[in-house]
This record gives sequence, C-alpha cells and structure tokens, in this order.
Amino acid sequence: MSKRKLVWVAALAAGVLCAPGFAQMDEQELKQDAIARLIDSHDPALSVGIRRVYVKQAALLAARELLRECGRAAGLAPEQWNARAEPWRAAERELMQGMDELIQRKVARGVWVREAWSGLAAQTLNAEEADEIAVHFQTEGGQLQRRVIEWFVGELTLQTYTFTDRLKYGVPGSEQEMRDLQIATYERMFRGIQDFTAYPGAMRFAGKDPGVKYMKMMVMQGVHAVHVHLEQVADEARATIRARAALTDPHIARARSAGRARS
Repeated sequence: MSKRKLVWVAALAAGVLCAPGFAQMDEQELKQDAIARLIDSHDPALSVGIRRVYVKQAALLAARELLRECGRAAGLAPEQWNARAEPWRAAERELMQGMDELIQRKVARGVWVREAWSGLAAQTLNAEEADEIAVHFQTEGGQLQRRVIEWFVGELTLQTYTFTDRLKYGVPGSEQEMRDLQIATYERMFRGIQDFTAYPGAMRFAGKDPGVKYMKMMVMQGVHAVHVHLEQVADEARATIRARAALTDPHIARARSAGRARS
C-alpha cells in the first residue's frame, strides 16, 4: 500500500473513531472538498471563449436568416434589402438586443463549465483519486499538465465546431469574440511544454489512473457536457430572435419607401 494510501486510510479511520456512525458522511465531505479543489484549479477561459463565439454567431446568423425571410415575404428586391442597407442594419441591431447580456449571463462567467466538470468528476472519481489529482495540479509539472489538458479539450471542441461549420471565421459582428478566443488560445498553447520527462509525477499521471481516467473523462464526457449546455444557450438565442420577427416590420416599410422614392 502506498504512503498516500496509508495517510488517506488513516484520516478516514480517525474520522470513524471520533464520530461513530458518520464515516460515510465524512468520506463524502472529503470527496466534495477534493473535487472542489480539483475543479477550482482549472482555467475555463478557452472553453468559455469558444462558446462565446459560437453563441454570438448563432444569434447573428439566426437574425440574418430571419431578415432575409422577412424581406422575401415582403417582396423586397435584393438591392433594397441587404446587409449594406441602413434599414437592414437597424433591424439587425434591434433583433440582437440583449444577446451580449445573454452570453455574459449564461456563457462568459464560466460557472457552467465548472459545474459540468464538477458533476462528472463526482461520478468518475472517488475521494482519494480527486485529492491526488488536485494535489498534483498544484505542482509545477501538474500545472503544466493541466494547461495541456485544457488546451486539448478546447482544441478538440474547436475542431468539432469548425469542421461541422457550426463555428465560422469571418462572421461580421463576432470579431471581438473571435479576437478574444485567439488571445486565449495563444496564451494557453503549450509551446515547448511537450516533454514531461523532467517531472516524474507528470509521467505517472499520464500513464496510469487516476490521471488516465481523468483525461478520458475530460476529452469525452467533459466536452459533451459543455456541448449540451452550449446548444441550450444557442437554441435560446435563436428562439429569442425568431420571437422578435415583428420588430422587422417598420424597417422593411422604410426600405420599401426608400425604394419607391428612388424609382
């Protein structure tokens, strides 16, 4: 039995002796504390950055699709009703009102990432495993390894969304979110931090449980759990845009009047 294992068992045994009948509660509290320390060590900025871009683009694309539909239904010619026309731009601004606040509230703060990862860690790890990873992530090699995990999870998500055209480069209106994502990506790229042989703890973490178990959790269930939340927020943004269709009416009327005046 390892030294860490002996210490862990001794701690639990002491709890049992001091409070008979409450060993299970004590172990659960220890597990919750270990998971909290583990999840708090993570920086969700890259995952948050990807989702900020995605939700903003989902809202923008939904607004523009709705504007095209309303223009066609009103019989407006393309030269009257397009993204360069002031009535279109005004209608788009009105449709997009509150979208930045929605992103800030449900995406940008990152609480949802921590909650998703915390729930998965509670299902996947026991108290000792969670404590071992939390302690490892406080070491020099562990901190570097944690950044690699965060980068890999973000890169996997980014590739999934770009390859399926759910996230696009060059969508007007999402430039700031895209710049923030690029900065977050560059800051977290593991330039030169690919050789962990100088860190025995990191090598053990990469080659056996609980490290292997945790990495699998993050790149599979972790990515999926965040994806589910992201789609819920994106669907909310799209539904909000759709519900505002009537707001386009006065802008379409302006575009029609301007077209008549030119003719």
